[in-house]
Amino acid sequence: MSDRDDRRPRPPGEDVVEVRDTGDSLESALEQEETAALAAAEDKLRSIQRDLEELKDRYLRKLAEFENHKKRSEKERQEYFKIALAGFVHDFLPVMDNFGRALEHARPQDLESDFGQGVALIGKQIADLWKRYGLIPIDTSGPFDPNLHEAVATEETDAVPPGAILEVLQKGYFLNDRLIRPASVKVAVRPGETDETRK
Repeated sequence: MSDRDDRRPRPPGEDVVEVRDTGDSLESALEQEETAALAAAEDKLRSIQRDLEELKDRYLRKLAEFENHKKRSEKERQEYFKIALAGFVHDFLPVMDNFGRALEHARPQDLESDFGQGVALIGKQIADLWKRYGLIPIDTSGPFDPNLHEAVATEETDAVPPGAILEVLQKGYFLNDRLIRPASVKVAVRPGETDETRK
């Protein structure tokens, strides 16, 4: 083609593309193109790795939040159960007291009968059931303890030391290591000792 052919008039709107020879060989141009594509791919890979790390971090945070929520929910459920159980125990203790009083006032021959032994077995089963749920009677074998016992009566005596528990009038209980009802007891005092002289 001659220079004259390059100068011919072009129709309006036709784009002209000018190609210049940079002097680079084809291998060099391909190598540059490959290097540019490789750099772009590495940039993309780093971006994806950052996104992946961010997603992993968010996942671990959500997992920790879920575990904390699960533990908190379980703790609240157990607390609710303990509160509900304590309310039920308060309502049931008078029934247990009356059951115990009935057994205490039964005649020996009634307790030795099959019926009496069956009733006593029911009482033992009730006590074992409550023990499984954490209801434990307060120990009244030692001296009077105002933190665990309520002195509702006193008796003057020299037979035992002052402050000794003479009689349990109503059993006291712990429910899961918490005092739910103090034991009502009769306490020994020295003869002639009054409330004023004890203070």
